[in-house]
Amino acid sequence: MQKQSRTKGLLLTVVSLLFIWGLFYLSSLLLEVSNDSNLEYIPSNSEISIRVDGKKIIKNTSYDILVTSRDQQALDKIMNFITKESENADQKKLGINFLSQIGIFVKPIKQGKLLGVLFNLNAPSQFEENGKQFINSTTTITRNENVGLILTCLSPSDLISQEELVKIGNEILSTRRENPFKISNKNDVLIEILSDESKYGKGNIEISAKDNEFIIESNLNVSKSIPNNSTYCLKPKGLHVSCAMIPDNYVTVFEQLFPISNKEKLPKIKNISWNYQGMNIQEGGNHNLGFFVQPMTDMLIEFDKPFHLNQHLNFSENFRKWGIQSNLKGLTIGNQNYIIDSLSPTTFFIGINSDNLIKKKNPYLLNIEGDINTLLKISGSESITTFVEMIFPAFTSSQDFFKSIENTSIQVKQNGINIKIKGKLKFKKNKFSYTECLRFVLALKGY
Repeated sequence: MQKQSRTKGLLLTVVSLLFIWGLFYLSSLLLEVSNDSNLEYIPSNSEISIRVDGKKIIKNTSYDILVTSRDQQALDKIMNFITKESENADQKKLGINFLSQIGIFVKPIKQGKLLGVLFNLNAPSQFEENGKQFINSTTTITRNENVGLILTCLSPSDLISQEELVKIGNEILSTRRENPFKISNKNDVLIEILSDESKYGKGNIEISAKDNEFIIESNLNVSKSIPNNSTYCLKPKGLHVSCAMIPDNYVTVFEQLFPISNKEKLPKIKNISWNYQGMNIQEGGNHNLGFFVQPMTDMLIEFDKPFHLNQHLNFSENFRKWGIQSNLKGLTIGNQNYIIDSLSPTTFFIGINSDNLIKKKNPYLLNIEGDINTLLKISGSESITTFVEMIFPAFTSSQDFFKSIENTSIQVKQNGINIKIKGKLKFKKNKFSYTECLRFVLALKGY
C-alpha cells in the first residue's frame, strides 16, 4: 500500500509538472503572434510617447508564476479571476490584442492636450461595438482594420466637441508614420517613454526588470537648469523624500489646509525634505474626527522669500476641527508634540525630532529612498486598526505588497541642462517581482 501511495504521489507530481509546462508552452505560442502596427500611428507632434510591451510583461509574469515562484495561491487567484469574469455577462470582449505593444501619447490641441491610447486589434468589430462604454463628452473611440484608438481631451469639455474629437481620431488612424521607438536591444525593457517637450525635458526613460528588481533609467535635456540651492536637508530615516521640483499649483492646496490669516502672499517653495516613520491613531477628543491622527514625521520647508509660517499655523481654523492645538514651541495632537523651528526667515522645520537636521545642500532634484512599507505603518488600538481595514479594503493587500519590497530608491540629479533619473524597486529574496505585482492587482480587484 505504501508503494502504491508513493506511485500515486509521483504520478500526480509528474502530471502537475506537465500541466504547468503545457500552460507555459501554450502561452509562449500565443505570445509569438503579434502585430505592432499601432506604434506607427503615434502623432509626430506628440509631446510624450509611451510604449508598453504587453507581450513581454505577460510572458515574464507567466514564467515567474509557473516556473520561478510556483505560487499556488497566486494561481488560485488567477483561476478565480478568470472563472468569475467569464461568468459575468456584463464583461464583453473588447477585441484588443494585449499580447503586443500598447502605444500611449499626449499631443497639443488648441489650448489643451489630447491623451490617446493605441491598441492592436484581433477583433475590430468587437472593439467598435463593446468599446462604446468608454465614450462620453470628453472621450471617443475609433478604429481602422488593425488598430483601435481611445482618445480623451484633457482640457475642459467645452474646448472641443465630440464630433471634432471623432474627426481627429479618424485623422490619426488614416496615415501611418515612422515608429518613434527604436526597439531596444535590451531584453528586459518593459516600458519606454519618449519626451519631446522642454517642460519635461527631451529624451527617453526606460523601465526594465532584472534580477528581481524593477529599474528606471533616463537621460533628459531641458532648456535650462532647475534651481536647486537648498541650505538644509534631513538625514534619511524611515521613508525619505526630498524635492526641489515643486509644482506651482501647490499654493491652492496649502491655502485650503492652512488658510492665510492676512494678506501676506504665500511664496514659492524651493525645497522640501521629509522623513516619515508611520502614523499613530489615538482614540479620544471632542473635535470633528473623534480621534487623534498623529503622523510620526519630520519636514523641512524652504521658501524662496521670507514668510511668517508660525503665525499662519498657529491661527489656522482647521486645526481646531482636527483636534490640533498650538503652543509656544509648535503644535500638539493628543499627547504628541510637534516642534516648529524657524531656522531662517525662509526655512522652517516641523516635526517630532530635529536631530536628523543637516546643514548642507541636497544634491538631488528628487530623492526617494527607504522602506515604502512605512507609508502603511499604523499603530493604535485594535479597534482603530480594524476600523481602518474596514474603511479601506485595499489597505491589507497594499500592505502585503509593500512588505514584499526590500528597498525603494529614485534619484533625479542634474548636471547643467542634463537630467539623469535612476530608480530601483527591489523585492525580497523570498518574493518574486511579477508574482507580487499580479497578486497586488488581483487583490485590488477583490480577488
